Amino acid sequence: MCGIYGIAKSPKPYTSRQFQIVRKVVREIAIASETRGAHSSGIARIGANPRIYKSLLPSSKFVDTKEYNEAVKSLHNDTYILLGHTRFATEGAIIKSNAHPFRVGETIGAHNGCVYNIAEMQTTLDKQCPVDSQLIFKAIDDNDNIQDAVRDFDSDFALSFVKKNPMVLYLCRESNRPLHVAYVPQLKTLFYASEQRFIEDAFDKYGIKVEIIGLNKNTLYTYDVAKFDDVKSNVQKTEFEYESRVYQFNINNYANKWNSLDNYQYDDKYLNYWYGDLYDDCYEAPLDADEFAEWEDEQKNMLCLDFGGRPSSWWFDKSECEWYHWSQTTNEILTLPQIIQKWEDNGVSFDLDDNNEQLLLEENYESKR
Repeated sequence: MCGIYGIAKSPKPYTSRQFQIVRKVVREIAIASETRGAHSSGIARIGANPRIYKSLLPSSKFVDTKEYNEAVKSLHNDTYILLGHTRFATEGAIIKSNAHPFRVGETIGAHNGCVYNIAEMQTTLDKQCPVDSQLIFKAIDDNDNIQDAVRDFDSDFALSFVKKNPMVLYLCRESNRPLHVAYVPQLKTLFYASEQRFIEDAFDKYGIKVEIIGLNKNTLYTYDVAKFDDVKSNVQKTEFEYESRVYQFNINNYANKWNSLDNYQYDDKYLNYWYGDLYDDCYEAPLDADEFAEWEDEQKNMLCLDFGGRPSSWWFDKSECEWYHWSQTTNEILTLPQIIQKWEDNGVSFDLDDNNEQLLLEENYESKR
């Protein structure tokens, strides 16, 4: 899991007040995006003189660096687009050069997701690279359209990229990765981020109401900043075919004890998610940030006790309403149901008690941990 965020602006210069608003909002979005990855940060400024800035700092600290602020200040001059990224490393060492965004040929982009056919893509594209995401942008750079590019993918993805024309931003996603946008006519600026609340909270902080839209899956959104006006962005949409991976939330004996996905509910205002004894608190009122953090910490500790790992290796993706775990041993990222499936494949049995309230493990649980 990573976070992508950024903006695209009209060539018309900002007033001093407009720039201050944009600067503050982008900073808030960048800081919030750290929750999706804190192994490294990066931002690319796109215009007459494109440049990429990378750091091993988490985003909350990266925003105070000279490099980040240089990128934002360039909006005063010849920069039209900012591509931001916060990384949770899945492939490739945690080093500065492996931070996003990447430049591959005439394409600069940032990726949220994982690539599952790395070896195949390396052969097909004739490219060896330390980070799987670079293969995504190699495919995009090599092809004239998105449909031809995605034929090389076996990947989860949400993408932000620029190719050749520094005034055109491309955004797209498949079904497993979220991406949201908000066009602000008064600023003639498009804001985007992985999660809706990142944009919403940033504007709310400064008393500005905006309409936030979740992008459709399997659709390439083309934003030409020269076409931004006082009403709309005049976006162009190009649908493409892509078969996303299907992740099972309910497996084996859970299927006949639960009513599919109807047993949990989530929206961006509050959490009401129950999953055996790991989620034994059913919240009926909105959670503030401190309450959610407390709940999340408790669950991480319980997950560590039951399934191993460290608290920092577990994270809850609110947009997908799912727990994930990163294994330092295998470098895999798996959902909780996938972990349970692997344990069952190795002879561990899971069941629920008579009240369907507690996750019970057979006696051989301890020997399999």
